[in-house]
Amino acid sequence: MKKEILFFTVTGCDGFDCVLKSSSESGGVGTYEFDLSWDLSNITQDSCFKFKWSIPMTGFMYCWTPDCKLERNVTMSWEKHRQSMISSSAPLYSFYDGNSINRYTWALSECAKLARYQSGVCEETGELECTFELPVKQYTNLNSASISIRIDRRGIPMCEAVKSVSEWWSDDCGMTPSYVPKEAKESVYSFWYSYHQNLSAKTIEEECKIAKSLGFNVCIVDDGWQTDDSNKGYAYCGDWEAAVSKIPDMAAHVRAVHSIGLKYILWYSVPFMGPKAKRYNEFKDMTLCFQQGNNTAVLDPRYKKVRDYLISIYKTALIEWDLDGFKLDFIDEWRELDDGIPPYNPNMDIPVLYDAVDTFMTDVMRELKSIKPDIMLEFRQKYIGPNMRKYGNMFRVGDCPDDILSNRAGVLDLRMLMGNSAVHSDMLMWHKNEKPEMAALQIISVIFGVMQYSQRLEEMSEEMLKMIKFWTAFMREHKELLLDAPLMSYEPQLLYTWAKATSENECITVVYTPDKCVKPDMTDIIYIVNGSESKRIIAEICGEYSAKILNCLGEIVNEKTILTNGITEMAVPTGGMITLNRR
Repeated sequence: MKKEILFFTVTGCDGFDCVLKSSSESGGVGTYEFDLSWDLSNITQDSCFKFKWSIPMTGFMYCWTPDCKLERNVTMSWEKHRQSMISSSAPLYSFYDGNSINRYTWALSECAKLARYQSGVCEETGELECTFELPVKQYTNLNSASISIRIDRRGIPMCEAVKSVSEWWSDDCGMTPSYVPKEAKESVYSFWYSYHQNLSAKTIEEECKIAKSLGFNVCIVDDGWQTDDSNKGYAYCGDWEAAVSKIPDMAAHVRAVHSIGLKYILWYSVPFMGPKAKRYNEFKDMTLCFQQGNNTAVLDPRYKKVRDYLISIYKTALIEWDLDGFKLDFIDEWRELDDGIPPYNPNMDIPVLYDAVDTFMTDVMRELKSIKPDIMLEFRQKYIGPNMRKYGNMFRVGDCPDDILSNRAGVLDLRMLMGNSAVHSDMLMWHKNEKPEMAALQIISVIFGVMQYSQRLEEMSEEMLKMIKFWTAFMREHKELLLDAPLMSYEPQLLYTWAKATSENECITVVYTPDKCVKPDMTDIIYIVNGSESKRIIAEICGEYSAKILNCLGEIVNEKTILTNGITEMAVPTGGMITLNRR
C-alpha cells in the first residue's frame, strides 16, 4: 500500500489502508487525523505504517525534542530514528530560529505505543524531511487504529509552541494530568548523592533537622534503605524490606522525620528483581531480561502477578509506614529491547508491554490515592511523556551531579513540556570546599523548578549554610511566581542564556550568561538574579526604581535610586541579585 494524502506519503504492507478522517487548519496550526487498518493475517513483527513529508527548510536553524539533552542541532534525514513509548520520551519535534521563534513544530497523538520518528535535512534538496513509523504488531488482536498529527507553523516563541503541544495532549488527546499536591512544589533534601547507600535512621534524622532549619520541607530517602550491601548495583532489590541494621523500625523512623517537619518519600527501583532477593526464584521466569551490568532481572508487567505484587508492596509501605510519596525509579527499563522482548504466553493477561505499563501505572496511582489523596509520585527523565503525567506529579531532571548546564537546560526543557506538573531539578551537589557564590549558581540555575539538594549539610561552612537558607527562602517566598506564572526562556540553542517569569506586579528575571542584556517586564517590583560569574548585570529598564543589591548570602551590599530609559549596567555580585521597586 502506498498513498498520497494531502502532503503526506503513507506506505504499508499489502492489506493495509489509511484514510484521512478529518483535517483542520486555523491560525497556523493544522491537525490531521487518520484511520489506519490492516489485515491481521498479513502482518509480521516488522510490519508498520510509514508516514513521510517534506517542507522547504527556510528560516530553520535549531531543533528541540523532549530527549535532546544538550544537543540542539539539526540532523541529517538518514540518521537513526528517535523513538518514544509510554515509558520513554514523547513524539515531538520543534524547529526554531536564532530569535527562539518557532518555525515548524510537529507532534503525534500516539504517546503510549512505540513510535519511531525522525526529522532532518535532506542533503540533496535542502528540505526538511519528516518521517514516523508505527508498528502494528503492538495492536494485538486489533485490525485498526487512529492517529493524529499536529503541525504548528506559527511565528511564536518556541517555548510557547511546545507548551501548546502539551496542552493538546492533555486537553484533546485524553492524557489528563494527575493532581499536584502543594507539597510536590516544596524544596527537597535527597540522600542519594550525599550518602548513597550508607544510610541509617539516625543519620537521616539528624540531617533532616539541619535541612528543616534551612527551609527544606520534603526528604527523599534513596537506594540503600532496603539492603545492607553498599556496593551499588541492584542485586538486593525486589523484597523491599527495610534493612534492620540501618532502619530497625521504619514506621518509628518516618514518624521521627514527620515530627521534624518534613514529608517522607521513599525510593523504589520499580521493575528490578535482583538475584539476592528472597522472592527472586518466584519471579525469575516472569522477566523481560537480566541486566548483567546492574546485576538484576527486569520484571515483566504483562503478568498480572507481577503487577499485583508491586502494587501490594507500595500499599503496604504506605499504610504501615505512613509515607508521603514514592520515588518510582527505572520505569524506562520497560521498553523495546534491541533483541526483542519475550513473546506473549498464556500466563500473561496483557499481551502488549506498553498496555501493561499503562494498566500498572494507572492502578498504582488509583490505589495509592485511595489511601492518601495527596500522595506524591516522582518520575525522572526520560519517562516524562504526557501519559506519565497521568500517574506522576513530580518530574525530575535526569542524573547530572555537579553539572550546572544539564540541570538548567533540563529544568527549562521540562517546564515547557510538563504544564502544571511539579518540575524538579536533579539533586544539587558540590565539593564541601566550594565557594558559596559558585554553589549559589547551581541553585540559581534551577530556580524556575523545584530544587532538590543532596550534599551533606553537616560538612557545610556557616557561609554556605547561610547562602542555602537565603535562596531556599527566596524560592519559597516567590514559589507561585517561579513555578506557576507564565515563563519565558530564551535561546534554547545556547542552553538558555536567560529566562523570566511575570505576574501582575512582579517579574523575576535570571541571567545565566556574562554580559547578556536581559529585558525584564516593567512591573512594580523586579528581581534580576545574577546566575553567571560576571560581577555585573546588563538590563533594559525604563523608569525610576529604588534598587537594593544583595550578594549570594542575602546581604545588602548597596542601595541606590536608578533612573533610566534604556540599557543599564549594574554591579551585582556573582550569585546575587538586584531588587527594583518602582518609585
